[in-house]
Amino acid sequence: MDERERGQVAGLNGRERVRRRYTREQKLAIVGECLQPGASLAGVALAHRANANMVRKWVVKFQRGGFGPKAEGGTALLPVVVGRRPTARMAVKAAASGPTLEIEMPRGVVRVYGPVDRSLLESFIAALAGR
Repeated sequence: MDERERGQVAGLNGRERVRRRYTREQKLAIVGECLQPGASLAGVALAHRANANMVRKWVVKFQRGGFGPKAEGGTALLPVVVGRRPTARMAVKAAASGPTLEIEMPRGVVRVYGPVDRSLLESFIAALAGR
């Protein structure tokens, strides 16, 4: 077995060092950290003991769709705003303010409280249908 097959490369000082291999999932996790607002690509690479140039290539590959579909079923991530937790009083008020629409989906339930705007509902259904 030669050095390449063992995955090792001789260092400058003659010692052997092990070449790291990253799985697709590890690469995607590292890329995800790099894409967080305010994240430093070099800092993320350093934290994972990876070469920053290599991580940059992964980011570019990800942005060009090189790692395959971003999510199963074309699902996209949406921004979430965290506010205060609803109290029992708030839940009763929301339920009493109008009809409730519930749409059961494979991964959860979408609930709409209050009056339902027809154009918004049509847009939502079209988005689910992939149109």
